[in-house]
Amino acid sequence: MSTHLSYTVDTRPMANEIDSVSRHVNGTTTAVVAMQAAVIKAEKAAADQVCNDVNRGFHALMSSQISQKIAKLQSDVDSHLTRLNQQVKQLLAIKRQMERDYQRTAQRYSKTFNTINKELKIRVQELDQPVFRFATIEVETTRNRINALTATIPVVQSEAVVDAQRILTSNVKYHGLQVLESTGTFVSDMEAQKALTKQILLASQKAENQSLFIPVIVSETTSEHGLSSAVYSSKVFLSGQNVSNVHSNVVQSAPSLAWQDSANSDDDVINNELVRIMSESSLSDRVKKTIHNLMQAADKYQSL
Repeated sequence: MSTHLSYTVDTRPMANEIDSVSRHVNGTTTAVVAMQAAVIKAEKAAADQVCNDVNRGFHALMSSQISQKIAKLQSDVDSHLTRLNQQVKQLLAIKRQMERDYQRTAQRYSKTFNTINKELKIRVQELDQPVFRFATIEVETTRNRINALTATIPVVQSEAVVDAQRILTSNVKYHGLQVLESTGTFVSDMEAQKALTKQILLASQKAENQSLFIPVIVSETTSEHGLSSAVYSSKVFLSGQNVSNVHSNVVQSAPSLAWQDSANSDDDVINNELVRIMSESSLSDRVKKTIHNLMQAADKYQSL
């Protein structure tokens, strides 16, 4: 048997409650959305502030480091510039000192070289005095001889022409007489030389081999290049080839000969001769004193 029950349920309270919950949910959703928006805004503001702070700090850090580097480099540049200025002053002072030293040295050595040049000129002139005498005196005399031959003037009066011609003729005759006298003296000297030569020379010559004793001087000197030897012999009785043969034989036999100390008398003779040559020479006192000191400091002479 079926029973049918019919009930009537009032859902309005539940609907009201659900409606109230829906409003609260909507409010919560709005609040959540607002809170999320606020959180996002706050996070964005915080992020922006952090970024700005980081950027500002990084910029300040970079600026500080760059400023420190600039200050350090500026200090290094200033120190280098100061040192360079000091070195420039020192170099300029050294340059001025070197210039003064050079001037003093140049003046001192200029005097020395001028003295040496004068002494060398005197020595060279002493080597061949006839040539220098001819070049300095005889040539000038020869040039002036033309001026001494005439005694006339370019313009004279007619009354003085005869006297001027007589003076010129007398001057020519006088010089001609001197020429004739010089020629006669030369001819007489030639004849006397021929007569003396005939007395000295033999009437007949006979070639024969003979042994001659020729004085030879052998000297050895020691310098920075080593030991060197030189041979000197008389060229009066020997020809050029014979002199070369004598020198070669002496050089070959010199190593087998022994040097021995010479006697004191020989040293005195050499020293006295050197003193005599210096006294007759026209060298300066300084050169003579140097030669004398070298002579006193020299060892004893040796001979083969």
